Amino acid sequence: MKKEYLKIISDCDGLSIGAAIFEPDDREKIRGVVQFSHGMAEHKERYYPFMEFLAENGFASVINDHRGHGQSVRSKEDWGYFSDDSAEFVVEDLHQITGCIKENFPDKPVYLFGHSMGSLIVRKYIKKYDRDIAKLVVCGSPSKNPMVGAALLLVKIQTIFKGDRYRSRLIQKLAFGNYNNNIENPVSENGWLSADEENVKAYDSDEACGFVFTLNGFKNLFTLMKQVYSVKGWNVGNENLPVMFIAGDEDPVIVNEKAWKESMRFLETVGYRNVSGKLYKGLRHEILNEKEAPAIYEDILTFLKK
Repeated sequence: MKKEYLKIISDCDGLSIGAAIFEPDDREKIRGVVQFSHGMAEHKERYYPFMEFLAENGFASVINDHRGHGQSVRSKEDWGYFSDDSAEFVVEDLHQITGCIKENFPDKPVYLFGHSMGSLIVRKYIKKYDRDIAKLVVCGSPSKNPMVGAALLLVKIQTIFKGDRYRSRLIQKLAFGNYNNNIENPVSENGWLSADEENVKAYDSDEACGFVFTLNGFKNLFTLMKQVYSVKGWNVGNENLPVMFIAGDEDPVIVNEKAWKESMRFLETVGYRNVSGKLYKGLRHEILNEKEAPAIYEDILTFLKK
């Protein structure tokens, strides 16, 4: 297995984007390239175990730290700050890396995988660029939230008085404060992330995880949510794009099974014809880090090989 770690300069604003490429030893036998879009307040290294699995099964993979995360910052003080308030740069960074993949693997299909906030980013991505990928996996998707407009207004008001780098505990609590409500004796405020307490503890002890977003970061997050569930702006050019939704059935981010299925149906509403999904019983938000992850790896691999 070959591993390469690199920096990519964003075409949007010159920000240095941290990235990693894993590939099988025999490049000629690579079946395709999986591009990852990670979640909020985490980093690319948390996906390396799955990327190693993919390499062992004939797939190369590429992941970058989103701006405001991991190594894609000018300093740690920028964690949770996107240097953009439109939710455009984070998507354009991802598409720029797709272009790099196509240059380096010109004859291989590109498959896109997005988790949580990353699942919003990849769906905003396909509003413009669905012709550039061969399949899409939507993992741990935030469901449509009717309060997103009010949340954006609150961010705007706080920004006027506090500035866009302010880290609002109020908005953090409004966004995530009830996620542990259905969990008996959660190991921490992040117990909703995983049924595996060791995974939650690892997240809690990682300084590059779990930071509170700046108001700028929350504006990007809520803008993504608003735009992804708006019927406006879709340019469906690959209506037969295979899309697979996956999630744990105890994940508070999806709200419930009904809301999760509505997220799937929304993509059908805007024109996609090949949308499927699977819920995993007893699992929470980070299904790739649950004890049952090997079975989920296999399900994703089967989808990629179809």
